[in-house]
Amino acid sequence: MLNLKEAAVLLKTEGIAHDEQDVIRWILDGKLKAKRTKSLNIDYVIEPIDLAAFMIEKLIEKRIQKYGVDYLKWEKTFSDNKRLKEENEELKAKIRIEQTKVRGLKRMLQAEYALSEEPSPLTYVSLLGLDANADKEIIKKEFKKILKALHPDRGGDERLFRVFYEHYDKAK
Repeated sequence: MLNLKEAAVLLKTEGIAHDEQDVIRWILDGKLKAKRTKSLNIDYVIEPIDLAAFMIEKLIEKRIQKYGVDYLKWEKTFSDNKRLKEENEELKAKIRIEQTKVRGLKRMLQAEYALSEEPSPLTYVSLLGLDANADKEIIKKEFKKILKALHPDRGGDERLFRVFYEHYDKAK
């Protein structure tokens, strides 16, 4: 237990209080916990843990005034920013993987076309893998399936989606 004078000296060394009157004012305002004593020489007694909590609170207030930023909010923002950066890196890695897959598929298609001896004219029916006498409704349904899979909101490639959508418009 610390008496009023000892607490005032500690607060003064930390630059929080100027004199005992500041400490008494904080006690009377309820900002600093203290107990009244029966001794005439000592008015108040303060628990060291209560004094330490008060000192930390005052030091945080000083830093907020000095830097204009709430330290606790800044710390939360910093941790959120760090988490978002990690998520961003994960997404970039996934994008690179998907781009590699697309490039590989394009190469495979180019190789397949190069190996075919008689390049047949590309039609919607052959592109979709349907029979030569397929109905227009079946062609539209197949286009819609492809467009659904390629839609950017579902993780598809936007450029491929546009190309197939243009062909779909022509097929109508």
